Amino acid sequence: MKPIYVNYAEYNLWANQRMASVFSDLPDERSTQPIVSSFPSVKLTCLHIWDAESIWLKRLQGISPSYFPSKDFTGDTGQALEGMLKTSKEFLDFVAGQEDDFFGKQLHFKTISFGEQSQFAFEMIHHCLNHSTYHRGQLTTMARQLGIGKLPSTDLIYFLREKGQ
Repeated sequence: MKPIYVNYAEYNLWANQRMASVFSDLPDERSTQPIVSSFPSVKLTCLHIWDAESIWLKRLQGISPSYFPSKDFTGDTGQALEGMLKTSKEFLDFVAGQEDDFFGKQLHFKTISFGEQSQFAFEMIHHCLNHSTYHRGQLTTMARQLGIGKLPSTDLIYFLREKGQ
C-alpha cells in the first residue's frame, strides 16, 4: 500500500508545483480579485489547499490542531504558494518515511469543527490529496476567468508518463 500513497503524494507535490507556476508572478490585485467559486479568489483557494494539507498532515502525525494555519497569515499570494508547496513536500516526506503497517492504522484525532474522529491513515491520505486535486481544478477555472490562457496539465497520467511509469 505504501508505494501507492508515496506515488500519490509525489503527484500532489508535482501538480501543486505546476499550478503554483501559473500564479507565482500574478500581481496580488489579480490573485485576490473576486471570482465566484468555493473560495472567492486564487489566493484564498491556495490558502485553503495549504490549510487542508497542513491539518491532515498534523493529524497523521498524531497532532490535533485547533486552528487553520491561514488564520494568522498576512503574506501575499507568492508566500501562500510557497507555504502550500512546503507543506506538500512535508506531506510527501512524511508518507515516504512511514512503515507499511502505518497505512492500515486507525488514527484518532480531534477536528476543529466536528470533535473526536477516527480514520484509517490511508483514508486520511487519500482524502487530503484528492481534496487538493479538487481545488486545483477550481484554480484552473479561476485562471481561465482571469484570462490566463496557457495552463500546464495536472492530470495524474501526465505525471506518471513524465515519471516513466
